Formats: sequence, structure tokens, C-alpha cells
Amino acid sequence: MDEKEELNDVDEVWSEGAFMETLGPKNAKEKMKTFHMKHDEDVNYDCIKCSKKISAHNRDWHNHMCDDCFNKEYFKED
Repeated sequence: MDEKEELNDVDEVWSEGAFMETLGPKNAKEKMKTFHMKHDEDVNYDCIKCSKKISAHNRDWHNHMCDDCFNKEYFKED
């Protein structure tokens, strides 16, 4: 990867519509258990925006939101 490609990668990380959160040593191990789960596994939680049932994956990796609310919040179309 050359320097120009690296700069493009950095720009994408900080672009509008990106969602990131940090993992601390205390919660990383627990959250990683749901990283590879599908969106229809362990559906025992509620979306914080619309109250639709969500999976443990969405709870841990989509800011406690269903896919629709998450996309509306972080990936708005102009």
C-alpha cells in the first residue's frame, strides 16, 4: 500500500456517516462473542429508537439499534 492509498483509508475513517466506538479491555471479550453473529440470532433486545426486536449483534455493534434506525442515523443519504 502506497502513501496515497493510506491517506485515502484515513479519510474514509473520518468521513461523514462513519460509525466507530472504542472497546476497552473490560468489554472487548464480551462484545467479540457477538461480532460474527447474524442479525437474526439471539433476538432478545429492543431498538432504542423504534423498539423493534434486535439481535445481540445489533445491541453490541450497531449502537443498540435495528438496521433501519442505525442506517438512518449514521448513513444518511443526501
